[in-house]
Amino acid sequence: MIDTHAHLNFEAFKDDIDEVIQRAKSGGVEYIIVPGVEPENLNSLLEFAKSREEIYCGMGIHPHNAKGAGIKELKIVEKNSEEKKVVAIGEIGLDYYYDFAEPDEQKKIFREQIKIAKKKNLPVIVHNRQADEDIYNILNEEQDGNLNGVLHCFSSNVDFLDKAVNLGFNVSFTGNITFKKVNLDEVLIKAPIERILLETDSPFMTPVPFRGKRNEPSYVKYVAEKIAELKNISIDEVISMTTANAKKLFGLITILLFLFIISGILNAQTTENTDEEVNSEEYVNPYHKFIGLGPMLGSNTIVETYSLSSGKQNESHEGLFIYGGSLYYGLLDYCILEATYLYSVNKKISEEAKVHNVSVDPNTYNILELSSNWIINPYSRVNFYGIGGYTAISSSLNKQKFNSSYLNLGLGFYFNLDTKYGLLNFVAEWKLNFLLNNILTSWYPPGKPESPIKNVDLTNFFSIPRFGIVFYPKISF
Repeated sequence: MIDTHAHLNFEAFKDDIDEVIQRAKSGGVEYIIVPGVEPENLNSLLEFAKSREEIYCGMGIHPHNAKGAGIKELKIVEKNSEEKKVVAIGEIGLDYYYDFAEPDEQKKIFREQIKIAKKKNLPVIVHNRQADEDIYNILNEEQDGNLNGVLHCFSSNVDFLDKAVNLGFNVSFTGNITFKKVNLDEVLIKAPIERILLETDSPFMTPVPFRGKRNEPSYVKYVAEKIAELKNISIDEVISMTTANAKKLFGLITILLFLFIISGILNAQTTENTDEEVNSEEYVNPYHKFIGLGPMLGSNTIVETYSLSSGKQNESHEGLFIYGGSLYYGLLDYCILEATYLYSVNKKISEEAKVHNVSVDPNTYNILELSSNWIINPYSRVNFYGIGGYTAISSSLNKQKFNSSYLNLGLGFYFNLDTKYGLLNFVAEWKLNFLLNNILTSWYPPGKPESPIKNVDLTNFFSIPRFGIVFYPKISF
């Protein structure tokens, strides 16, 4: 889980911050994002984030502090936003419930910080209290394809939710969704799970059953539980999706370690011959692979970067079903040549366009991968291998045909099951395809598919975890 909004630098945590963070980690919280609020505390907030591995922060001037904020304060926001620990511009926005600053003052500071976010290619964390109309108008006017972010502690209605999603924004929910007097059930049910983030807004908005006490990041699981209940899905699905959404929005990368316990696997291999040493030149691979064929299924993620005049716009499309088949040839015991064909369709653009009565064809991809799989332990029942090769993709984007070249790299493993008819392989692998040439295409701004920007340079890469079954028949010569 990721708590995307917690004010851990507030006085409420000064006496036990280390214990609070430890409880969060023990409860499954991977990262915590601490937003900026007061201009005079932005430097100390940055140092706080730098001092702890699991803490990231936003740089921003809260609407409560808009009065008197000017060039000096905005320069601090912009300068600090260049640091690696800063993943957003926020907390920024409008608050018409309190009168700490006049609406015009708030709007001016809000717009200036949005410009910083677009300049630095960072998302915004938006505070909105009783200001739906002005928040939407400003975000809509500033949306040039290089603006994204999250409406934090979302408490508006379904109509405003639809507008926010169409603008390309995420929404985050906090402990108030567990309150009896707060009815956000319909909003939560209709909110797309791929646009939802979790937050606590600590030390505020403490969820039931701890309402009345200080809130803290370890309580974010109660927000996840309530979302799972209302959407009638498992809490594991909520945690998985919201974590992926947060990492995508804020650029948080988890380094996936592929642990190959080669020595243990090799030691598990036994031999019947205990009286004499077996000569390696006479050893026959019990899992020899000659020619194999089988189906392949997976989940495709496409990460696209469009080069616009206002900067770069990144888009990610996850969970695209992909299917096809593979042909294998055992060149050597430790090297298998693989040819895989896969087909994938991305309907996201066309589905968004329908809302605006615009006809846009879905993107389609015909993928041919030619790879060499280098096996570390070819004589074991489970073979771990590294992948390298070439990919050709014929794609149809916005009624235009493109043929592109990619470098593919990845990791995988075979589970070998010997039968009387031949060798059966259960395959799992993760392959990345990196584009070697740019594509000149059109880009559809979020929420405005009727106004595409043409002749835009596109670079992309494909992340494809897949599973398959391959059969190598016994062949006698």
